[in-house]
Amino acid sequence: MPLVMDGERIPDDKGYNAMIIKAAQKYGVPPGMALRQADQESRHFDPAVISGKVKSSAGASGLFQFMPITARNLGIDPTKPEAATDAAMAYMARLYKKFGDWKKAVWAYNWGEGNVAKYLKGEKKALPLETRMYGLIVVDGYTATQASKTGAGVL
Repeated sequence: MPLVMDGERIPDDKGYNAMIIKAAQKYGVPPGMALRQADQESRHFDPAVISGKVKSSAGASGLFQFMPITARNLGIDPTKPEAATDAAMAYMARLYKKFGDWKKAVWAYNWGEGNVAKYLKGEKKALPLETRMYGLIVVDGYTATQASKTGAGVL
């Protein structure tokens, strides 16, 4: 990944970066973070993931990996990158407003709002490794290798 945007690590442009940056700015989401999130969710902008030909093990699809029920509730086709991007950035802005920081917002995007709320109240004792790594990669700009080498206390 090249280093651009004030030294932030962002994914290589596969034709989506300008659209993602525009939506991120519209909703006040840090653009570099939004680009890393799209990169993670789409398995590095894999066309088969974006088109919905390949879904997550939970059934999520598209550039920002929306679950079918979430996509229906938002009134979007998750395999349409522009609609999915706008919806994902609006959702991230809402999560940020709810949780007060970007790390918790991306945890909620990855693990679910309810789970994060319970974790923050101490009702859930552990943040899943996948969610912890997702936060390090998306918010902090770690590579997957760097994130996997961090200690359990690094969130």
